[in-house]
Formats: sequence, structure tokens, C-alpha cells
Amino acid sequence: MNTMTLAPEPPARKGRPVFSLGVVAAHGLLFWAAMEFGVLERAMASAAPLMVQIVSSAPPAAPQPEPLVRPKVAPPPLTSVPVPEVPVMREAPPEALRAVAAAPAPAATPAPAPVAPPAPPATRQVPPSALRYLVEPPVALPLASRRLHESGTVVLHVVVDVRGHPRSVTLRRSSGFARLDEQALGAMRQARFLPCTENGQPFECESDAPIIYELES
Repeated sequence: MNTMTLAPEPPARKGRPVFSLGVVAAHGLLFWAAMEFGVLERAMASAAPLMVQIVSSAPPAAPQPEPLVRPKVAPPPLTSVPVPEVPVMREAPPEALRAVAAAPAPAATPAPAPVAPPAPPATRQVPPSALRYLVEPPVALPLASRRLHESGTVVLHVVVDVRGHPRSVTLRRSSGFARLDEQALGAMRQARFLPCTENGQPFECESDAPIIYELES
């Protein structure tokens, strides 16, 4: 069997409790001095945390415009519109229908009579001496009539208007030769007359006007 040998305990150091008491007493003396002379208060003040405030160099933000608030408009009050009553068509009795059918139809309104244009002023008959020429008719014996020795008197009926123009020229009595009659009608249409007047007022007149064709000797 093995036999364990125990080492002897070291001898306790003498004087250690005395040293500990001395250290405690020294700490107590220092604390009393610090409290007495304010050293501890200044040390605690210096150990207080430092407050640092950071100032930003960015420009201040522009104020945001206030949102536009539109006023609310109250809707117009509802007005009640009266609805007209629709008359109910009732069937007429047979007697009323027969009376309407037997009633005579209204007479048609006659159309107004057309207005006739004003009648032209009446033409007055005057003697041949009342016709006075402003421009005489260009009378000329046709060359063929001269060679054939045709002559005679042509009587024409002339209607002279208020301006002195021959409005109508007709053959009243022939000379017996057609060439002389045609030349007389054409010449009288080129003539111009003094207007026939009465109390200074011109009027339309008519009369006979002779044209004589003679052969030169």
C-alpha cells in the first residue's frame, strides 16, 4: 500500500492584521479631508458627463405652403316642378260623332282678285295738221320705182306717244306700188314729232300722215 505524506502548513504571518487596519484608517482620513475641504466635490464635478450639441450647417428648410382648401359649395336646393295634368281623351258618344259628321264644311275663303295694271292713257284722235315734225321722215324714191315710173301717195296711220316717238305705224291707204308702201313705212318709223299737249300736259295722240312720191320731170 502506498502511504500519502501531507506537507506541513506554512506558519501564519504575524503582523498582517495590523497592516490592514492601518490602510483602512489612512483611507478614512483621506475621505474626511476631501469632504472637509471640497476636494471630492470638485473631483465629482470634473467627472460629470460633457453635453455636446451638434449644430448643422445646412440651410433651414423652406416652409411648406399650406394646402389649398377649396370652400365647399352647398348644392342648390331642389325645386319641385309641377307636372301639368294630361287630359284624358274620352270617347265621344255616337250622337256627337254623327252631329260632327253632319255639320257642313266651312266655306273656302275666296282668293283675292289679281290687281290689274293701270291702263295706259287713252289715245286721242287729232287732225293731220296737229302732227308737227321735229325730224321729218327720210323720203326717197326707190331706184327701181324711178326706172319703172312708179309714183303715188301713201297714207299712214301714226300713233305718237307722250315723248313724240311713233309708237305704231300702219298702212292706211296704199299708193298701188309695194315698193313705195314699204319705203314709206320705214321712213315714218324714223320720224320724230312734237308731243301733243293740252294745258301744258302731253298726251298720246293718233292721226293720218300722207307721204307723196312724185317723179321728177
